[in-house]
Amino acid sequence: MLELSIPAAGDMAILRELPEHMRIGLGCVDVRFPEIDTPEQIVERVQKALAHVAPERITLNPDCGFAPGKDHDIPLEEAYAKLKNEALAAQRLRELYGSRPSAS
Repeated sequence: MLELSIPAAGDMAILRELPEHMRIGLGCVDVRFPEIDTPEQIVERVQKALAHVAPERITLNPDCGFAPGKDHDIPLEEAYAKLKNEALAAQRLRELYGSRPSAS
């Protein structure tokens, strides 16, 4: 599981260093701020990762599992909207690349 939804998280090229047998839970939905990532933004993030690893290795995840810290409360409606867009992005990516990546 790697949180890579924001540029400050680091360079996606790090994915190349992971052993090829490992699946990657790619944090591609930002949970730190109330803005809702669009499916297109999420697809773009995942495509940056796909420049470094095969699509079948990637599973889409929100960063921090919606638990970025005890002082940050995420309203249910916000979490739902973010997960809905993650699922829409996964659907689009399946259309482009086959059965993976998937939302988990």
